[in-house]
Amino acid sequence: MRPSDDMLPGHGEPPAPRDERGGRDAPELSPGRRIGGIAAHLAVRLLVLLVFATVMGATGITGTDGTPTERGTALATGCARVGPVSASGLGWWWRCEATISWADGRTEQRTFKYSDLTPDNTTTPAPVERRELDNRGSNVVVSSAGEWAPLGWALFAPLLGLALLGVRLPSRDAERRRRARLGIWPPALLAAGWWLVVAGGLGSGRLDLLGWVPVVVVVAGHVFLAVGAGFALARRRHGYPVVEPPVPVGGRLARANLLLVLGVLGLGGALLSGQALLGVLALAALPVVALGFGLRTRLVAGRLRALHPAH
Repeated sequence: MRPSDDMLPGHGEPPAPRDERGGRDAPELSPGRRIGGIAAHLAVRLLVLLVFATVMGATGITGTDGTPTERGTALATGCARVGPVSASGLGWWWRCEATISWADGRTEQRTFKYSDLTPDNTTTPAPVERRELDNRGSNVVVSSAGEWAPLGWALFAPLLGLALLGVRLPSRDAERRRRARLGIWPPALLAAGWWLVVAGGLGSGRLDLLGWVPVVVVVAGHVFLAVGAGFALARRRHGYPVVEPPVPVGGRLARANLLLVLGVLGLGGALLSGQALLGVLALAALPVVALGFGLRTRLVAGRLRALHPAH
């Protein structure tokens, strides 16, 4: 006797959701966990936005934006300590009200954030300048506030992109973490990109020779971050393959050794260049990346060899 449809297991129940990335049943998230995940992602993006505001203000990028049109001095009339979270971002800062005296005798009131002025400036005026911003009006900044501006401009696009794209929170899936450990590119690209952007930004304007190197390093960092973000987004949509294909590791080990040799030679040349510390940082940025990729490639090759001894 043929069983009726009602007697078949699971009849009348909706099919279990399938995980397109691995082809296996995907666990159904409870409303609480779903809401918690959304809240966690929003909290991370808010934190990145605060870091973005902090870096942009602390590096003084507004102090280099626009063309100076007039100069004067600012005398603080009162300062307050703000933080740890404020309009200045994260950390503790001085926020000062000040009276600005221009060269033609005019005066005006301004507020300065990010400790551009401190209580010391209630007795000692600070030099300021007005910078015209094309059709966007003008901005008044402390004349010496832009020393670290190259670092701020280098981090502008990556931090803004990170705030928009968000951060992939660590997975609780042990199998997915295992497959991630067998990948060379996504983790290495993102780490190398951030390192290059920071090193190039810090080294800008610090070299007596090869002054173009920091710019190349920053551009390379942006490229690494863009490619790494592409890998990360692809992994979000498609995940890691369920089964790692067997791959020959001999070629990978040869490339890893070549990268290690090039990294050591480049790092040695940077250290012997006789430049200032931040200049050496920019010169050593790409050699350090070569060392990092060499070490990462050797590490992954060893793991793959353990999984596939015949290769």
